[in-house]
Amino acid sequence: MQDLTPIVHWQLVINFVKTNSFGKVLDLRAIKLLYLHIKRMIIQEIEERNWSGILKIQDGAYHEVGPEELDVLKSKQSLSPDTCFVCVSEQDDVLGYLLAHPWNGSEPPKLFEPLPDTVNSNSLFLHDMAVSPRSKGQGIGHSMMAELIKVSAFKGIERITLVAVQGADSFWSLLDFKEIPGENLCPSYGEDAILMEMVLAA
Repeated sequence: MQDLTPIVHWQLVINFVKTNSFGKVLDLRAIKLLYLHIKRMIIQEIEERNWSGILKIQDGAYHEVGPEELDVLKSKQSLSPDTCFVCVSEQDDVLGYLLAHPWNGSEPPKLFEPLPDTVNSNSLFLHDMAVSPRSKGQGIGHSMMAELIKVSAFKGIERITLVAVQGADSFWSLLDFKEIPGENLCPSYGEDAILMEMVLAA
């Protein structure tokens, strides 16, 4: 996987200039200084040394659902390593992660259980995406999602589904996910969980 962050970061800077709350135009020097404060980030497939950072982010992200064990998370990555990745800093600190895997059927997989083998699927289930609190607001989630869509298109994936928990459906809606009404979800996802999908191909 390649380093897409500088492109994303410049777009964030441009957006900031256009929408800053003071209504002032920032000069080129101010823009460059702002850019220098944004750390360089790299999106790559998960390596063994990344799991401790992933677990730390997961522990802080889910206060309603609860974290999953390492073997459960690794079962997602072992099934589909090219659709599971991390965003790391130049110092190799894990800033965020995304776990997605093939899945058949309309009912999403149960939480807290290792995945069964799944083959010949044209759909992905986006199991989890989380960003460390200190790295939020830097476009990491959008960048990882863009990488997943690119990989999915290469693999011929037609749709991506997920379960939005802890009120995250508003965030996923901004990324063009739509609610799938009338589906029964495992209680482990929580009372307000919502099944959503993004259609990539007709």
